Amino acid sequence: MKFSHYIVCLAAFSPATFANELPPILDFYPLCSPQTINTANDKMVYDIDPDLLKSSNGDVLSHRDAYVQQALVEIQRKASAAGADAVIIDRLTVGGIDRSIDLQDGSNRAQSSTQQIHVITTAQYVDLCDDTQLSSDPTPFNSEGKAVSYTQTTVKLTMPNEGNVLKQAQKHQAPDALITTDSAYGIHIGDSVDDLLPALGPHSIQLQLDNGATVYGYGRSLWFVIKDTRVAMITQDLGLLNGHGQNQIALSENYDSDNWEIANQVRHGDEISSVKAHLALKKQGDVYSVAGKNSQLILTFEDYNESLDNAAISRLNSFAIMPFTTTDEHQVNFGNFDNIDIATLLTLASKQAYTLQPQQLSNQIQLTESGPQVLVNSNVLLGFDRQGVVNSIKITESMFGKQTMSEFNAVLASYNLPTIKSELLARYPNAEDNFDNIMLTKGVVMLSINFDSYDDDAQLIDLTLHF
Repeated sequence: MKFSHYIVCLAAFSPATFANELPPILDFYPLCSPQTINTANDKMVYDIDPDLLKSSNGDVLSHRDAYVQQALVEIQRKASAAGADAVIIDRLTVGGIDRSIDLQDGSNRAQSSTQQIHVITTAQYVDLCDDTQLSSDPTPFNSEGKAVSYTQTTVKLTMPNEGNVLKQAQKHQAPDALITTDSAYGIHIGDSVDDLLPALGPHSIQLQLDNGATVYGYGRSLWFVIKDTRVAMITQDLGLLNGHGQNQIALSENYDSDNWEIANQVRHGDEISSVKAHLALKKQGDVYSVAGKNSQLILTFEDYNESLDNAAISRLNSFAIMPFTTTDEHQVNFGNFDNIDIATLLTLASKQAYTLQPQQLSNQIQLTESGPQVLVNSNVLLGFDRQGVVNSIKITESMFGKQTMSEFNAVLASYNLPTIKSELLARYPNAEDNFDNIMLTKGVVMLSINFDSYDDDAQLIDLTLHF
């Protein structure tokens, strides 16, 4: 629920509300200030049912809501034991762990597989006044564990203002996946960006290039390059994000399936001989082209060895639609984040809040389970709330191009981070050791660090801090 201005309205509990066995979690603050019996900080860890993981193709965070509801019931039970009338949730952070390691080094150590949901909460157990009426002022988290936004002024950010963007994207009815020499998914070269966004729905990522172009990505592999507010190129292989970078984006059923068609006859995976029978292919280096009136369709093929006895078969793998001549090389133009002291935040001692400026929001991964994230550079992502206040940091291996381990360790050193497990445990002595992961909860802060093995000298591969 979001209020753009204050509306005077009152709500009241019915007597039946308090007849329930468990104290209710309040969606709105009481009119009469309640007495706080206790402020409880809890960390609840749930091992995800393997059958649920099978039904969702192993997506851990797709089960977030179910386990959050379990956590809320646990909080209500604790509040009941404390004699509270009701509960106010001040903070709720959810993290997922999905780590599997199959050791084959002769060490006789068992395979490790960890799929968990971690729910971190701060809750007030309260006694209500005799007058149990509620105000129209929403609590930070409602009875479903959802964050509630309450604002009296509008803050303009380059992100959707309503609802969960990932759910909006999943519900959007995608255009037919038809490809021509000048269009894809109903969008033509030269169309306005104002035509693109309503037709394809929320984009998964946006990037600002150093040549002035803007890139909108849909799913993990459909890219629209915009120059001067017009579509200049459509491609499946932009060559910017590597595989690890693409995996930072949530999967999209609309745009991550290779169900596209060319001329109602050619499909992904067709043999090159079949494609040539329907399209006038022209060899152009390592790719093939089909000329249109003002643009060209570029097709790439990949060789597949389908048996040891037969020669490799070349099958259609991807497409691009672009002008006849293009010389631009794609490089991301990262913003300036000198106003944010990441190294100090990682000490867990900083209380300072950082608000992102509009010019820092040009490079965003929008479709993630936990909300949009800004790309600081090829190794760092910042999460932020609807007011632009930073609420998470993720440091990981490069999302753009190749990076050696020594280069990655130099990045970690720039943020005063140790690179191996034993040193990080010394840095955070109260952390919970989960073999190839350590996790620390400190008040409303949750720190999770993953490593490449169980060993004491295991290399840090990614770090996520929520606060």
